[in-house]
Amino acid sequence: MNLNNIKILLQDINEFEILKIIDNSEKHKRHAGVENTYAILTHVEIRILNKNNLKKIDIHRTIHEKLEPVFKSGLHSLEIKISNR
Repeated sequence: MNLNNIKILLQDINEFEILKIIDNSEKHKRHAGVENTYAILTHVEIRILNKNNLKKIDIHRTIHEKLEPVFKSGLHSLEIKISNR
C-alpha cells in the first residue's frame, strides 16, 4: 500500500474535505511494533477540513472504515488532524 491507495480509498468522502495525506513512516522506522514488518507505509497523518461541523468520532469512524484494507496490510498508526476552518 502507498499514499495513492489511501487517496483512492478516501476519494468518495463528501462529508468533510481531505486537505493533505502525509507519510510519516520514515520518522518511526525503529518504532516498537514496526521494526520487523515488511510494510513500507506504517505511519500516516491525514489533515481534514470539517466543513459540516461533524463530530470528531464520526470523522474517525469514516476514515477507519475506509482504510481497513490499509491497516490489514501493515499500517500501524493513523493520525487525524481536524480543522474547522
